[in-house]
Amino acid sequence: MHRAAARIRRVIATWTVEEAAAAAGTAAAGLLLGFGFATWLRRRDHATFVLARAPRLPIRALATHDDAWLTGTVTAKNPLMCPWFDLPCVAYSYCIEKEVTRTRTVTDSKGKTRTETYTTWDTVHSESEAQDFDLDDGNAIRVALTEGDNEAMEGVGHDYETPKLRHSASLLPIDATVSTLGVKRDDGTFGPLREVPLLVTRQSPEARVKSSQKSESWLFFAALLFPFVGVGIAAGLLRRAETGADWAIASSFGFLVWLPQWWLLTHNRFIRLKHQVTAARQQIAVEIAFRADLVPNLVEVVRQYASHESSLLQSLAAIRAGKGQDIDAAVRGEPLALDAVRSTLTLHERHPELRASQLYLDLHARLWAVEEKIAHARTFYGDIVTEWNDRIAKFPSGLVARAAGCKEAPLFAAACEERLPARLDC
Repeated sequence: MHRAAARIRRVIATWTVEEAAAAAGTAAAGLLLGFGFATWLRRRDHATFVLARAPRLPIRALATHDDAWLTGTVTAKNPLMCPWFDLPCVAYSYCIEKEVTRTRTVTDSKGKTRTETYTTWDTVHSESEAQDFDLDDGNAIRVALTEGDNEAMEGVGHDYETPKLRHSASLLPIDATVSTLGVKRDDGTFGPLREVPLLVTRQSPEARVKSSQKSESWLFFAALLFPFVGVGIAAGLLRRAETGADWAIASSFGFLVWLPQWWLLTHNRFIRLKHQVTAARQQIAVEIAFRADLVPNLVEVVRQYASHESSLLQSLAAIRAGKGQDIDAAVRGEPLALDAVRSTLTLHERHPELRASQLYLDLHARLWAVEEKIAHARTFYGDIVTEWNDRIAKFPSGLVARAAGCKEAPLFAAACEERLPARLDC
């Protein structure tokens, strides 16, 4: 023990101030970058959760405070006009560039220097503007573009006024098809609210969620890589590593930092997943309770137009009686509730006179919308639970799961995954 300590003291005594400073700076940079990427990962994980949680709905089915993905066509009564290109749009970024000639000094492999000229384009003017627009999918809603993130811009290329002067722009044109994430607010507009941002994109909702999930994987990799590399290089500098064997030994010091970092990130991911599983189950409970609130009006319609549908009336009464149950009881009752819902949504097929009832049509639209939300919430819950269970079952993340006492979560019954009848558009 004393010999090892003495040996370490002798090695430390040989370090110069410059070597120690360089090693400390490299290690600190790696650790700080790892911490930064880990923080970014945590935020990205929550953002992905918000993106994936929102169902895809038609504008007609939106209720106040619903967060959802909408897909439709960009329209505006008084669109902007992109400068120079004169294209109608709701957002643009425009610039004028001038070709200039510059010189630079370069050094070749023999140490000789020479001056060479090159051309580049300098921006001499730029401007951008955006306005709110209407999204149309057969119905229309005002989208608060100026309050959100616009990922739907497309370039129009370059237009050369002269060989040395060109114009370029990117814009969100009228009649473009976009997907929009947001919340229907109290004033009837679609925009950001609380943790839900407004996002306008050309990607489908599914593709946008996958893109966010992919970026999580890269952030996780970066959060592990930089501490490993930083500490490994720092150890190599202090050992004055020259051979492969020296660098292999230095890398082992990086691994000593990498291992607890991986364990911590994996453990934190389990914690976040646990909270997301709970939140997803709670979202299902909220939507089930909202469905129960529709039952009294549904019962009244059935009694008025189809009083002999006694089994349907009993099933609807059971849905109402189940309001306020804990989530586990509500989930167990979902297959029976779904049978009643599907029967109600197809009631107009057995009783065509219902198509003349505005109350039925309104209730049909609301019931269909809430069932779409419940179906999406079930799918979302299933995706999170599947990820949770897979991580518990797989090596090496299963080691962290067992140490933290994580247990597999139940999935919904297959009977709950059947498709709903089509929406009645009248």
